[in-house]
Amino acid sequence: MKNQLVFTFSGLMIALSMLFLLGCSKESNGPENEDPFRLETNLLMGNKLFLNTLEGRNSDNAFEVLEVVRKNEVLEVTVKGGDNAGSFQFIWDGRVQESFPMGIQLIMLYNGANEDFDINEERTVSVNLQKIIGERNNVNDYHFNVINGSKIQTVTLNPDGTTTTEKK
Repeated sequence: MKNQLVFTFSGLMIALSMLFLLGCSKESNGPENEDPFRLETNLLMGNKLFLNTLEGRNSDNAFEVLEVVRKNEVLEVTVKGGDNAGSFQFIWDGRVQESFPMGIQLIMLYNGANEDFDINEERTVSVNLQKIIGERNNVNDYHFNVINGSKIQTVTLNPDGTTTTEKK
């Protein structure tokens, strides 16, 4: 009788332990958007697309990011090189740096035709920041890192409106 009670108790403890261990799963820290989707005409969100574009920054049609400014809820990026503003695309990985000041990374990519690319053309391209952060936060509280998709260059727009440029 005593052996049967010990055996039953041991079986119950093993079952509860297995249930506890199998019920726990690791939480993912990143967005799970494997397939990119369009947030706006010139704004895509996709983690894999972001990473692949970041690794492949060596384009024949290299443009230069000249200026990044924030006007209300719109980010305006002035570039040298390209053809028209519709030829540029922003890619967001879906992540938000949550430490203060918060931060967003965007890759800017030229998607126009090679024969239309003019290295001396200056254009301003805009993207709606509310599509990224929503209505719950103020866009002035964020760093926006605009990563050049054609060469190694990152321009960071700070919350106070100043910019810093990193080139290699």
